[in-house]
Amino acid sequence: MKFNVVANDGGEATASNDPKSQIESLVSSAPVFLFMKGSPDAPQCGFSSRVIETLRGWNVPFETFNVLSDEGIRHDIKEYANWPTIPQLYVNKEFVGGCDIIEEMSGNGELGELFKEAHPNLEFTPPPPPVEVQNLPPEDIAELLKKQPGIPVLDVRSPEEREIACIAGSRMIDQSLAQEMLNSWDPNTPLVFMCHKGGRSLQAAQYFTQQGFQQVYNVVGGIDAWSLTVDPEIPRY
Repeated sequence: MKFNVVANDGGEATASNDPKSQIESLVSSAPVFLFMKGSPDAPQCGFSSRVIETLRGWNVPFETFNVLSDEGIRHDIKEYANWPTIPQLYVNKEFVGGCDIIEEMSGNGELGELFKEAHPNLEFTPPPPPVEVQNLPPEDIAELLKKQPGIPVLDVRSPEEREIACIAGSRMIDQSLAQEMLNSWDPNTPLVFMCHKGGRSLQAAQYFTQQGFQQVYNVVGGIDAWSLTVDPEIPRY
């Protein structure tokens, strides 16, 4: 079962000039309501994106408000909930928490219990746990890329490091690309992550499995090992 998500960018909230009244009206407008930065289809911060993915994982009906569209609500929501950050989730008009709390409650099942109270006529199934990152040596990754040349190779190193040594066709992953991936890429898209020695890329790979990507690879030993075992023409540093 799929649900439509309504992103409120300020329409209903403008019925009153008092931000607190606007917030109360919004919180009362849906059993599950999220104040976030951006919209569900285009979050404008990583924490908002993570909460959206959590809610979608539970397949719960919810509505949202983009706090970037109203400075008064953006400021007063922090005082209203006595919570300093955004996003903020409300269930049955009660404040639940921010990103870390929502993810923790999702993992232990408490969030599902709240959703059942908010929507007693619906059934909720916990989202599957994140898949494990597949740590492979450079030789295996190179063979994988031969068989599937369209797999993105995502380099988490700095531009200065890429000037020293770089694999042809790889892309440096920055905040803009990461947000694009979270917003619009198919979670079944295979991803290969690489860095200098394999540590930073493993952290990035784990983050994307937590966001729902299902085929995530990390190059063990990074580009340094790649130079030793796959392409000795790539400089080592």
